[in-house]
Amino acid sequence: MPESVFIKRGGYRRMDTFMLATIIYYGTVVFCRKHIESRRQVEQMEQAGRSGRQNMAEGSERAATSAQTEMTLTDVARASLTELQLDFEDFINLRGGTPWLDDDPNSLEIKSIRLERTPAGANIIHNFSRTVAQNRAKFAKWLESDDPTVVANALIRLCDRADFLTRKQLDAQGERFLEEGGFKERLTRVRVAARVEPEAPACPKCGEPMRLRSARKGPRAGGKFWGCPNYPECDGLLDVEGDESRRQSTGVDSSRFESGKKETQ
Repeated sequence: MPESVFIKRGGYRRMDTFMLATIIYYGTVVFCRKHIESRRQVEQMEQAGRSGRQNMAEGSERAATSAQTEMTLTDVARASLTELQLDFEDFINLRGGTPWLDDDPNSLEIKSIRLERTPAGANIIHNFSRTVAQNRAKFAKWLESDDPTVVANALIRLCDRADFLTRKQLDAQGERFLEEGGFKERLTRVRVAARVEPEAPACPKCGEPMRLRSARKGPRAGGKFWGCPNYPECDGLLDVEGDESRRQSTGVDSSRFESGKKETQ
């Protein structure tokens, strides 16, 4: 099918990064109002948490017309959560404690908890709020602890997890830009298109018309495959013949599309 001038934008409510940023922001608001006396520090920490969340949403929405803005805002979100993480580290250190080790049982458990994803389709705002509540409940034993050091440590670990996933998201945005260009490049391609692209199959996961892409890695680098236009929110793949086995025939290093893969650093 002909390439669209505007890529699909939004969909941030189904992103793990945005879900984590939301949990962190809500947890920060509750923490600050319970345990931080300085009104100025409360405002700074809450603003850092809000910035991490809101910039992810804005970057996702701006993707249709500016890949550069999308990447810039995603990186601003990442940096804001890093700033917030340092505030929680300072809170623990100034109380005479030390943050949890990477291999502390609590750190490992927080890292391993699988997030629920907001269902696609109608009632996305309602369903997102319900999914946030479900995911917050998974971290409740830390975030609702009476010990503020435990809460601060948990939020540090959530910030660390969000940072790791946001870096992967930035890498995917950069690869997409290198492969497809930005808005101006799409305008040019649409204007000068001289041939009709083969009819695109529907994504086996979300049903959207797929995009014909070229493999950048692996034994079949340069080969063609069908990729979902909603990546990274959706990781559907097909080879050009429509084989839904995906992994054996695309020639793509498809591990980066695997949403269920355990996070490692």
